[in-house]
Amino acid sequence: MPFSPKRIAVFGASGAIGSAFTRECLDRYAEAQLFCFSRSVERIPMYERTTRFPLDARDEAALVEYQEVIKQAGGLDLIFVATGQLHSTTTKPEKTIRSLSVSNMEETIYANTILPAMIMKHFLPLLPKHAKGVFAAISARVGSISDNYIGGWYSYRASKAALNMLIRCAAIEMQRTHQMAAVIGLHPGTVNSPLSHPFQRSVPEGQLMQPAKSAELLLNVISKVDQAQTGRCLAYDGTEIKP
Repeated sequence: MPFSPKRIAVFGASGAIGSAFTRECLDRYAEAQLFCFSRSVERIPMYERTTRFPLDARDEAALVEYQEVIKQAGGLDLIFVATGQLHSTTTKPEKTIRSLSVSNMEETIYANTILPAMIMKHFLPLLPKHAKGVFAAISARVGSISDNYIGGWYSYRASKAALNMLIRCAAIEMQRTHQMAAVIGLHPGTVNSPLSHPFQRSVPEGQLMQPAKSAELLLNVISKVDQAQTGRCLAYDGTEIKP
């Protein structure tokens, strides 16, 4: 039976991938209601069938409030986490271990690991217990330890590897109460976005993907994923990325 989620939460809905994913869901699922979260809530487009929420990464009390609002609305069928950080005005990927700093690591790991973990904590229980539900968080191929041959990008790699472990742990726990749920990480490809912009010169020709195309492919993967794949990290083409 095709997966047709009725209630969808998108975290990071104002970013390149998050906003494109929101639009793809609205186009694909005519009856879906979307709950959209962002630090810059004013940047989330005012679509019909969407409700906007401000997302403060360190305000767990607000997550508790939002959880209750969505619980009263009937829970969730799909949770998509598109939050993440490779660089910021104060951080950039470390090319060498000499560049490591406490502040850089804390900022990167909070954005890529701790925030998705808090989202899992408060919103995974809202997935259906006896029907298919999906939690999908944007991870990265560079979070694979076995696929790391060139090093560098210490904090980003570590934060995504840690996210993949959190996804695996949550998937195991969810199997005890939500037997049809899938909890997965997703590699979106190299997407034309502010996150990748400083590094696009090194991307081979034809491999830079537009956000709308990435969102379409990611939703295809989500639509087909089943409980047998829970706990894994999948690329935009559905292939598994080994830990």
